[in-house]
Amino acid sequence: MLAVACTKAQVTVADSLPSLFQKWETRMGELDYEDPEIVSLHYLFLQDILKQMDKVGGELNRTLARSSKTDFYAVKQEFRKLTYKADMLNEKLTTAKNQVDNTFYLRAVEEMAYRDTVRAMYNLERALQYNPLNPDAMLLKCKILLAQKQFQPCVDLIHKVYTETTLTDEQEMAVSDFTLVLYDRLYSHGSELVKRGRAAEALEVFLALEHFCNNMPSGYCNDDYYKGIVLSREGVYESYLSIAKEAEKRGNHEMSRKFYQYAEEYLRKNE
Repeated sequence: MLAVACTKAQVTVADSLPSLFQKWETRMGELDYEDPEIVSLHYLFLQDILKQMDKVGGELNRTLARSSKTDFYAVKQEFRKLTYKADMLNEKLTTAKNQVDNTFYLRAVEEMAYRDTVRAMYNLERALQYNPLNPDAMLLKCKILLAQKQFQPCVDLIHKVYTETTLTDEQEMAVSDFTLVLYDRLYSHGSELVKRGRAAEALEVFLALEHFCNNMPSGYCNDDYYKGIVLSREGVYESYLSIAKEAEKRGNHEMSRKFYQYAEEYLRKNE
């Protein structure tokens, strides 16, 4: 009775193999190794299929029934074809998964060619999600942040490029060129704000510049930015005094008192 039961179980397993093979064939045909949005997920899907194949392969000889209903060699040949296909697909998905951050970066470069910074930033964020220390993606994001006048985030990110990434010679030259541009842009913009009387905004720019100079390799900064900080701080102080005097002229003594107090506090904090 036991021998009969085992034979029936073997036949059942053998009968189910064609549908299982078809399921694998269909599933593998749906996997995409070109779209970076889904390649990592599809890689995991394939790993599940490979585990199933490995399990079935280990039991194939034992479970295949030698009956008129099953062509042992045909089933083995079909299984070999499927495992070969799965192995080839696994190579492609593995390569794509390991390069997905660079794929997103290249998409960002293409979007910048069309001046679409929104889509470019989306692709850069996706690239950095997969590899937070991709120097090319970090540098391009820095350039966009600088163009958008997001100075402090730009400074923080370029500092991270220098301290946490490993750069090729080409990347190092590109980063070096950018830091020169960044310094000039920060100092020029801060100086222009001082000339326009927008001292509070200028101070933020020069503080970002100070942080940049204090954390970057030597050779990018000189003493000019200190002069800019002093000018902008004096501008803020003068702005408080101007508002206080104007309020006094108009008889608003409470506002005048407050702004004289602001000026004194600011002067005391920034001696």
